[in-house]
Amino acid sequence: MISRREVMSAGVLGTLATANPAIAEIQSDVQALKDGFKSIKDVLDDLKNSTDQGLRGSTMNFGNVGKVKDVILKYAKVSGKFPEYCDIGVGVFYDIYDWHVRNNQQIQISRLAENRLAIVWMFTQLILRWENDETYVGVPY
Repeated sequence: MISRREVMSAGVLGTLATANPAIAEIQSDVQALKDGFKSIKDVLDDLKNSTDQGLRGSTMNFGNVGKVKDVILKYAKVSGKFPEYCDIGVGVFYDIYDWHVRNNQQIQISRLAENRLAIVWMFTQLILRWENDETYVGVPY
């Protein structure tokens, strides 16, 4: 037999559990707004990145070019000379290439004995390491 308490609690929980169509419509509208704001945020982030690359991309302190510069600077402070070689990833290679194009510098790319590409930048040969991460900058040597 069902007690009075079970009937009363089932009634209260039953009213809470039933979905109101207006609430479901509001929830779907809220989700649509969240998705719209996320897409707007993504577009604004892309615009910010392209503006940064356009305005600051030609300097030596922006992006992967800045990473390579910092590594070479640390090596030069310790040893008193520029390094002969430094390993880099594919993304860094393209950024160095773009730096040469933006600054109208001669691009010196060569193929080494290990069948690797090397690009000369600031008295240092930057050796492309395909197997590493795109933003990889190794220790100069």
